[in-house]
Amino acid sequence: MLKVEIRLKVDSIRDSEIFYCNELGLFQFEKDFGMGTISLTLKENPCFRILLSTGLFQFSEEYLFGIETENCNNQFNRLKKVEFNTGGKLINDDIFEYPLGKSFALIDPSRHRFLIFEEYKT
Repeated sequence: MLKVEIRLKVDSIRDSEIFYCNELGLFQFEKDFGMGTISLTLKENPCFRILLSTGLFQFSEEYLFGIETENCNNQFNRLKKVEFNTGGKLINDDIFEYPLGKSFALIDPSRHRFLIFEEYKT
């Protein structure tokens, strides 16, 4: 399968790497391209990559991407217990349920918003 690459401008490469790899625990370091750019891959799907580069991010209320999980409740409950030292955090107090599934939102240290979601199986 071909890779999906999300490019994010971040305030701190180090804080972002700690947030996605250690605090969330969903990504792993892939490579350092030099000149302030690294890539992280999703542990459960190495075809999904985040490319982090230092630079100014234009804040938006929109969610930039979503990551599907097998069990939204388990992920949410696990992340509620995480002490986010990088400035990232859960946005929701509860899981949002809708007719096709459920989700919850997070914000990373550079204020990027994204979702973790579970689609109901039909």
